[in-house]
Amino acid sequence: MARKPEGWRGSGVEDFLADQIRNLAFRMAFSEARARRIKRALAETVRKFREARGLSQAAVAKRAKTTQAVVSRIENPAVPYLPSIEVLARLAVALGANLEIALVPSSRTAA
Repeated sequence: MARKPEGWRGSGVEDFLADQIRNLAFRMAFSEARARRIKRALAETVRKFREARGLSQAAVAKRAKTTQAVVSRIENPAVPYLPSIEVLARLAVALGANLEIALVPSSRTAA
C-alpha cells in the first residue's frame, strides 16, 4: 500500500475540496470549469435534439426566430457563447422540448 505524502491532511477528494473551497480564486476557477461543462452539455443536447428531428441549423433557427449563426454558436462547445434564457426557451420550443433550469444546493457551504 502506498504511503501518503508528508503533510497529507485529508482522506479523499471531498476533504481536499472542502479545504480548497475556502480560497476565493479556487472557487472562481471551479465555477468557471463548471460553466464550461454546462456549455458542453448544452451544445451536445441541442445538437442531438436537432439531429434526432432531422432538422438543419437553419431550420431550427427559423423556428426559434434567430439566426443559423446563433444555433451554430450554441452547438459548438469550443465557443464560449451562452444564449439568453429567452433564446433557449425559443430554441426548446423549436426542438419540441421543454427548458428546465435549476439551482441545486451544494453539499458543502463555502466558508
